[in-house]
Amino acid sequence: MGLFKKKIKIDSKFQKGDFVSFHKDKDLKVGIIKDVKLLNGNVVYDINVGGECPSIARDIAEDKIFKN
Repeated sequence: MGLFKKKIKIDSKFQKGDFVSFHKDKDLKVGIIKDVKLLNGNVVYDINVGGECPSIARDIAEDKIFKN
């Protein structure tokens, strides 16, 4: 049992730290990519959304994201 996870190279359009926009609940949200993952063979992102009440939008599909 190891202490370290093996890094998986994910071929993604965006990288951690990228400032991006996406639509959620009929609003345009902006944020910074926190994590890149594979979910059922598709690339998805966790995005840190700032503002008055910061939150993390989880599992946002790559085709829903726009580069700022």
